[in-house]
Amino acid sequence: MSTHRHDASSSSHVQIAFEPNSTPHNCGYCKTDGSCTAGIVSSKMLVDDYQSLMDRGWRKCGTYYYKSLMDKTCCPLYTIRCDANNFELSHSQRKVVQTMNRFINENTKPNKPNNTSSQLENPTHPTKHKKQEINSTSTESKFSTNKLDNKINVNEWIKTQPSTKAIELIHHMLTNDTPPSDELLKRLGSRQKRWYKKLLKIKEQKKLSMETDIHLLIKRFDRMKSKNISSLEQLLQFNEKPKNNFECRLIRSYPPTEEFKYTLKESHSVYERYQMAVHGDSQSECSFSQFKRFLCISSLEKECSRIPPSKFPACGYGSFHLQYYLNKKIIACSVIDILPGGVSSVYFYYEPELDFLKLGVYSALKEIELTRQLAREIPDIKYYYLGFYVHTCIKMRYKGQYKPSFLLCPETYTWHRIEKCVQLLNSHKYARFESDPTKVDEDDENNIEQLQMRIGRQIMTPLNLQAYNEKYFFLVLDCLKIFAKFAGRICSNRIIIDLN
Repeated sequence: MSTHRHDASSSSHVQIAFEPNSTPHNCGYCKTDGSCTAGIVSSKMLVDDYQSLMDRGWRKCGTYYYKSLMDKTCCPLYTIRCDANNFELSHSQRKVVQTMNRFINENTKPNKPNNTSSQLENPTHPTKHKKQEINSTSTESKFSTNKLDNKINVNEWIKTQPSTKAIELIHHMLTNDTPPSDELLKRLGSRQKRWYKKLLKIKEQKKLSMETDIHLLIKRFDRMKSKNISSLEQLLQFNEKPKNNFECRLIRSYPPTEEFKYTLKESHSVYERYQMAVHGDSQSECSFSQFKRFLCISSLEKECSRIPPSKFPACGYGSFHLQYYLNKKIIACSVIDILPGGVSSVYFYYEPELDFLKLGVYSALKEIELTRQLAREIPDIKYYYLGFYVHTCIKMRYKGQYKPSFLLCPETYTWHRIEKCVQLLNSHKYARFESDPTKVDEDDENNIEQLQMRIGRQIMTPLNLQAYNEKYFFLVLDCLKIFAKFAGRICSNRIIIDLN
């Protein structure tokens, strides 16, 4: 009766933890009873299986793996990943790195803004951008008065510059009210296009004139011309003798190493303070046992016989904590999974007293740096998975700021640039991103005959199960079909479903 297509010890083992007709439960994003998910509990998960599941919209929390029922749930959860090798550092992210570097190198903290300026610097509040735009004119005029004694004439400056596409653009905008030709715009590089948008904004504000101080425009133009752009790795470097000591340590959390066990208590203390200060948890809600269950216990195996040794990075695969130390004390921790296709960010917590360093952004950049480092060793490890992008929750849209980012189509499981996806999500909370209507899920599985199930110590197929206990077979049939469809043909046919 039993079937042994391969050694069960080298397979992932899961238990189905959902009903065929999912009942909506509380949503952590919109706080309503509208969240619909399918879930499994895994006692053992091989890293290539989890990679396949993640590329089909699954995520894990401890030993629990879940997938949003995208067309039913209140807040669809779209898997998002960033191409780490081609990561484009934004201006705000660069400022976070600079703040951190000044703090480590010189022990200099950013100036504490007053109430007005702090409102202007908060990028998440929707009403605060307007105040920033209103005050931009006065800010620039102060800069002109205090920093420069002599005004610069735009046309005179243009005459001294070599003939370039950017100079052509400025000259056209000064002397014409019509848009530049399509031919000129097509010849602009990506950085020049961003600069052009800035020029348009200045012209709309009627500040591109003879009296305008264009010192800032010149600075942007010079940066645009510069080819010596520092890499992410270079920017994250500190001085040789910084005033503060900062280091990152990558430690395997499952199976736990001795170093991980040694740091567990200190790491939990930071987690406890973070949860209470940032998320408003009570002390009992962030207990040591809850911390271990949530962020330490895992079912990801570090070994996988299907992956050749040449494809293993030096640190191995599985679950890790990337610990951040300041002067030999843990101040933050990134909980991550290292998988055959990339690094998956699970959770991050930090010392609340250091919130001025914006460690959430900084840690994401360090995780991207780690992904790039692993990609140089194993080229397939090239994506940085940020979890779920939730467009219906404004607080979760920040994940789209790590570019280039891609969202997973919930119907074809193909990847698409987030800029295109956002246009669709602005109109519909659930969207198919694949534009080709003939495109289908190439890994779709509607046949459950090849599934493997464990009952007692026996491994059997659905046909074996039907012969063994027909009543039980029809009881679990719908769950088996749903699991096969959501997990896909490749993954579902090699995972063992424990029905004990």
